[in-house]
Amino acid sequence: MSDAHEPDKAQDVQGAGSGTPDIEHILEEAVPEGPARKFSHTQVGRLRDVLARLYALRRTIRFYPLDHPATAQVIDELYPAITRYHDEGVDLPITFYEDELLLGEQLLAEDSVLFDQLIRDMTALNVGTLCFKAGLQRDELLRFASVLSNDSESVEKRGGIKALMDVAGLTHIEVSPVTVLRETAPAGDARKAARESYNDAVDLLRELDHLVRGNETLNVPRVKASVRSLVDNVLANRYAMLELSGLKSYDEYTFYHSVNVAILSLALGSTLTKEYRFLSTLGVGALLHDVGKMTIAAETLNKPGPLTSEEWVSVRQHPVLGAEHAALTPGLDKASLVVIFEHHMRYDLTGYPQQVSSRPQHLASRIVAVADAFDAMTSKRSYSSPRMQSEAIEVLARNAGTALDPTLVRLFVNLMGAYPPRSIVRLSTGETAIVVSPSPRDPLRPVVRIIANAVGGMIDPVDVDLSNPEVAGAREVRACLDPTGVNVDVADFL
Repeated sequence: MSDAHEPDKAQDVQGAGSGTPDIEHILEEAVPEGPARKFSHTQVGRLRDVLARLYALRRTIRFYPLDHPATAQVIDELYPAITRYHDEGVDLPITFYEDELLLGEQLLAEDSVLFDQLIRDMTALNVGTLCFKAGLQRDELLRFASVLSNDSESVEKRGGIKALMDVAGLTHIEVSPVTVLRETAPAGDARKAARESYNDAVDLLRELDHLVRGNETLNVPRVKASVRSLVDNVLANRYAMLELSGLKSYDEYTFYHSVNVAILSLALGSTLTKEYRFLSTLGVGALLHDVGKMTIAAETLNKPGPLTSEEWVSVRQHPVLGAEHAALTPGLDKASLVVIFEHHMRYDLTGYPQQVSSRPQHLASRIVAVADAFDAMTSKRSYSSPRMQSEAIEVLARNAGTALDPTLVRLFVNLMGAYPPRSIVRLSTGETAIVVSPSPRDPLRPVVRIIANAVGGMIDPVDVDLSNPEVAGAREVRACLDPTGVNVDVADFL
């Protein structure tokens, strides 16, 4: 819908990341109190062997009984890999937090990518920190294997992972949830953190452009860290991030567009759920949705006139090219790949790439499609001028049920309001104002910042909630103004 030269169609645990508005501390309850243990480089390197064998045990025990030779072989390989740490005088605490692995308090970025499925398996069982303590015996590890043979549903039915561990008599293997302590940052710091998060994501897109054009692998830990920061900031200060999503750059359209789509997608997604894993996956897919365009010649993407049929075929290939490149990158969620592949497929499945089955678009793909359409319509491109935000909202509404999911469009309109943040509006009093945020009480009456009086004279900005008649009086929005015809830089007032 928003592609180059294409007509307009229309329990919450937050993770740590750069630019987050809150300070987070992960506490492994299974680790003894006192100074944090710093593992040596060699010990950190050896953990990969433990993780590989732990993953093998999880897989083997799902298919073979405890007394099967295949199970015994995996136990015989895992046991010495663990007890080697005990011989060195340390317990072995492994933390599975969201999509990351930690040894003690040391984040293992590369192993977090390599053992993504193990992280999923353990978090599904509600294992936050798994600590193998000194004194562990082989038969105890075998009983632990019987606990790992359960799926998440059976674990829940039997009272939870700790109950199963107690029944198995595991005195030298402990599990505990991950506790997150949060210190809320002052509002000013939160807005600064939001801007830092935005700038970091734009810098990341510049890096990815270089990597993709050089046919190099994406930096997945860097992508996940940037998305985690965006998620945290959207959840902590949604409207500050929505203000930033209005930032545009004609010369670096793809970079700013991708970050804006990620923010808009996360804001929309967070109205459906606060589940962190889903939002992280959504954020990665949204941030990388146009990664395939980085393989297309710039002169084609920025061509001011109509594309030739060959050029148009090339542009329409970008979802496939992007998904193929991402599929070769270890550690990316399959759902993120689906978003990259499906974001132009349309709600009615008449888009591209063409569907060979009637399977509907993934929910995350439908969310990104709405965000992608809105940001593209409100951006200046080589072949089109930006639409006013209110006009873009109207186009989305007209395409609900065909190009776009009607439920998501309705939620997006409620989120953004009829006059989205950064819109320049004329009030019924003749005053000029900039929309700061929509009102949760009335989408037609946003919170505005009045910057000029009825005769056009600039004034000291005044914030007014138009949904509050006691403050706003008779004021209401009469028209959304074209920013190109108003001598105002919105950024100066936000």
